[in-house]
Amino acid sequence: MSVAKMSFINIVGRLKNLDDVILKCYRSQNFHPESAAVATENTKGFHPLLEENPYAPLLGKIVDMGVHYKLPLEYADYEGLDETTNQLAEYIRTTEQSLSELRVKKRKLKEDIAQYEQALIQINHLQGLNVSFDDIFSMKYIKVRFGRLPADSYQKLSYYGDRDFLFFSFDNDNNYYWGVYFAPSRSAAEIDNLFSSLYFERIWVPDFAHGPTDQAKTSITATLEDLKRELDGIYAQIKVITDANRDKFAMVYSKIKFLSDCFELRKCVSVLDGKFYMVGFVPENEAQAFIQSVEQVKNVEAFAQPPDADARFEPPVKLKNGWFSRPFEQFVAMYGLPSPTDIDPTPFVAITYTLLFGIMFGDLGQGLVIMVLGLVLTRWKKMNFGKILTRIGLSSAVFGCVYGSVFGNEHLLDPLYQNLFGLEEKPIEVLDAGAINMILIASIVIGVVVILVSMLFNIFCGFRCKDYTRAVFGQNGIAGLVLYGTTLVGAGLFFLGTNIFHPVVIALCIVLPLILIFLQGPLGDFAKRRTKKTEKIKWGEYISENFFELFEIVLSFLTNTMSFLRIGGFVLSHAGMMLVVMTLSSTFASASPVVMVVGNLFVMGMEGLIVGIQVLRLEFYEIFSRFYEGEGKEFAPIAIQYGNEETE
Repeated sequence: MSVAKMSFINIVGRLKNLDDVILKCYRSQNFHPESAAVATENTKGFHPLLEENPYAPLLGKIVDMGVHYKLPLEYADYEGLDETTNQLAEYIRTTEQSLSELRVKKRKLKEDIAQYEQALIQINHLQGLNVSFDDIFSMKYIKVRFGRLPADSYQKLSYYGDRDFLFFSFDNDNNYYWGVYFAPSRSAAEIDNLFSSLYFERIWVPDFAHGPTDQAKTSITATLEDLKRELDGIYAQIKVITDANRDKFAMVYSKIKFLSDCFELRKCVSVLDGKFYMVGFVPENEAQAFIQSVEQVKNVEAFAQPPDADARFEPPVKLKNGWFSRPFEQFVAMYGLPSPTDIDPTPFVAITYTLLFGIMFGDLGQGLVIMVLGLVLTRWKKMNFGKILTRIGLSSAVFGCVYGSVFGNEHLLDPLYQNLFGLEEKPIEVLDAGAINMILIASIVIGVVVILVSMLFNIFCGFRCKDYTRAVFGQNGIAGLVLYGTTLVGAGLFFLGTNIFHPVVIALCIVLPLILIFLQGPLGDFAKRRTKKTEKIKWGEYISENFFELFEIVLSFLTNTMSFLRIGGFVLSHAGMMLVVMTLSSTFASASPVVMVVGNLFVMGMEGLIVGIQVLRLEFYEIFSRFYEGEGKEFAPIAIQYGNEETE
């Protein structure tokens, strides 16, 4: 359970060499910068180096081009790119200009195509009109309106026979009648209101429609084909330009992105009289190499200090775990990273999560399937979660051997036990009455062990940070450990016929711990030699508040322990669900293979997800809450982010 030790790095040098130092910091990939303005806030003359990033506008233009024209926004080696920044800016300007002109033409053509396609749709509904559009729209005393009328409104037109209009329908379906109505110019407004009340939807015939409908349709179709050919030509020109510039564009993007991100680091720098000052953290085992690299720059000095050398900066946290525990760091990060006074709980999480999942979801066949799924996700999808699935799948398979369960078949492994181990039957018959009691008791025992270990972790952390309230007097300190341990041991021996609850034991191991927990605030202050604060305590208020808090603490010991009964509950639940699958399989013998496959997939998907969540709940609420605060700051070394890649 270790967190990588950090060194606090100070860098001082001539301002003209700052860019070279920043380059070294980026390429080291292990420098976590802090604001030097904080470190020099009380030093007269120092001021932060606040400058506008000259590369930001150019980078924004490059990103826009990459998005619009699907050019690669990813890292490419730009060592051979020897153009100056001004030359790169000119390259981007000319390339963007040529593409922008084509883009404007493309947008205009797409708008025209959409307009002509819509006109073609409307004219198709006016197919029965044999009069030229030019003649219709040239009439002075008659107004013409093309459109569609709902079918139920069409039936109501007969009610308005006394009005001055004529409606002709050219096409219809179950919902609409497409057609045209004519009205005298003097009453056109009145007729328009009438048709509007009937939900008439007007169709605007474009001014490029000439002649009868057949002629207009032919002309529009021909124009539409010409426009599409022209649009295809624009696409081809864009592709030629983008293909020709793809490699160089990636190099230009990579270089400008590097320059821009490097310039952003200047905001963490303080300057005075032509010199700069930088601070940050580097892993202790990398500190010497980092210092040597930085000091290769002329007129630059760097030195390392202990991580707590400056109390204004909290050292960042970098977890350091072995191959088995490392995937479970994501669970720890979900709760919060350890602070410098915490211990890294990742190995403990890895062991407990793997074992508890295996116990609660024990099946040899299903466990192997989960393990294979984890291997697939790890190998081909590069998913960290796949590594977790591999571990818990193997654990599930191991406990499946203990339960004798293979895809729900509870007796498939019986010959193995008989021939290899000389047993008459498998070790545990989960649904047997005696086994059920044993499983539930074992669940409580597992919970007790886990809680006691969590308390020991808390005591260790408390002493390490000299927090005696936490280490000695708290509910998870020595007082709580003695109270909880004595109560459990005494209860267990009492059921076995031995009573250890003598007056001396009760006084020393139950009453005294309760008093210490009740007075943990004043006692903790006294242990820190803060007697003045103790004298100011309002005892009446303190007693009334802490009495109920003490009652809650005692009750929580019981509820937290009982919470681990879910382990046994899911053991029984899994066996019960697979029994249902096996029963259905025997009932529908003709479809037995299908029932078995579907049933196992359902159980693995649903119950596997629930068990995974429940184990995580035990980790967070019953274990972490006893010793882990998770208030650490993540170690975030500066690095250039190229799209989805991280390099340099």
